[in-house]
Amino acid sequence: MRVSSTGTIDMVIVAKALGDETRARIVGVLGVRALCVCEVKAALSLSQATVSDHVRVLLDAGLLSTSRESYWTLYTIREDLPPEALQFVSLLMDQVQTKFPEDRTRLTGTPVFLCCTDSRNRRATRPRTLRRKT
Repeated sequence: MRVSSTGTIDMVIVAKALGDETRARIVGVLGVRALCVCEVKAALSLSQATVSDHVRVLLDAGLLSTSRESYWTLYTIREDLPPEALQFVSLLMDQVQTKFPEDRTRLTGTPVFLCCTDSRNRRATRPRTLRRKT
């Protein structure tokens, strides 16, 4: 979390990070539960690269925390945000849900750990072939 010289959170950086509609939508779906990039990608119908770039900005602003689940990194809204930042994020999530209700609808329609499900399906449909060295 970026902290100013006075020891408080830098709300300018928070506002800049949340001033982008895509990042606001990401925060909106992260209000449901911790998600990996693949799940955010499915919920918002964006490319993985786009989601990753926006998540990085939110991380740099100190709004998100991460945890690991096997190979995947899960992102969630930090629980230890100062009250003024938490209130701002909460109001933003409410507004995003009103403006983009389909994001959460798509999220509820996708399985948890979508990327894990996708990788299993890929292996099932395209078995790995071993090649001999000649």
